[in-house]
Amino acid sequence: QIRATDNITAYAASDAKWKTNVRPIPNALAKAVAIGGKLFDWTDEYIAKNGGEDGYFVRKEDFGIVAQDAIAAGFSEVTRTRPDGTLAVDYEKLSALALQAVAELYLEVQKLKGN
Repeated sequence: QIRATDNITAYAASDAKWKTNVRPIPNALAKAVAIGGKLFDWTDEYIAKNGGEDGYFVRKEDFGIVAQDAIAAGFSEVTRTRPDGTLAVDYEKLSALALQAVAELYLEVQKLKGN
């Protein structure tokens, strides 16, 4: 693990010159709704494995998504299976899903307005 309490500045490659077959995420709104956002408590085992509660990085109460929900929603692209078999989420990729879901909502609103 890498934990930092100061700023980390990084940029992911996203230039069009590195991409082919670019297309919208299909059914993004339905996927975003199915995945949802969850409040939850980490298990005591997880907290102990990660050095105990520190009030900064590790807290009992937290929020996020459940990897299995993303898979069930048909958006397994945001999940990774770790060597020990547990699932992890690539949260950065969820921003693309959220943006496409907003675009779908915008189009629905425009239809309702008659535009």
